[in-house]
Amino acid sequence: MAIQNERRLRELLQISSGASVPDDNRPEYWDETFMRLGRGYGFDPEAGEYPVDHEDLFRDLLPLVSPLLNGARFTQVLPGEGDVEQEARALGPADAADEDGGLNSRYTLRLRHGGRRYSVTFHDISDYYNINAVLALLNAALEACGTSLRFFGFGDVVILGPLQGVQQAMREGFIPGFEGESIFEDWEMEELDAWSESGDTPESLVRQLAKGRDRVRISLVV
Repeated sequence: MAIQNERRLRELLQISSGASVPDDNRPEYWDETFMRLGRGYGFDPEAGEYPVDHEDLFRDLLPLVSPLLNGARFTQVLPGEGDVEQEARALGPADAADEDGGLNSRYTLRLRHGGRRYSVTFHDISDYYNINAVLALLNAALEACGTSLRFFGFGDVVILGPLQGVQQAMREGFIPGFEGESIFEDWEMEELDAWSESGDTPESLVRQLAKGRDRVRISLVV
């Protein structure tokens, strides 16, 4: 084991005692420990191109929750593309303010699993991944599976585990967290957009889940 009390971390992340997890006696950073345990994923937030293709993130994250989301299928509508599914939705202020009804900067990401279609729509003109949108879709599908496992974004690292377990891992120092007073007031934290919420405190993880859940549309599909 590369960290002290790794057994405790496995308990917090709900890794069964019989799970095959490689030991590693080399020094490692906190995120490397989570990746070795099958509960972490690191990525470059900048895709380097526009529009941003989010499919690689889905393909890389799905194995972490196998077999829960086996058979899940991801599709996306990139900026400038027409939506062949014509999903019914009212245009929001961001859509109306953009040219061509919002098509020039509007993404729609969809995940199908278990007879349900999960979708999120957002605007972005950068070449950065919207990791929180991706995690919101995955978490909605995980919730429908009845598992307590959820994905959480920590900048360029994604952590998988139950909410309370990941929160406690932060409190016990397994995950470096923000220390000291927040630069935001409480009301300002509540106003942060769902796609900007980061996991810098245990409380922020609750907001990250709640705001992501509010942005996901769910419909039954045949």
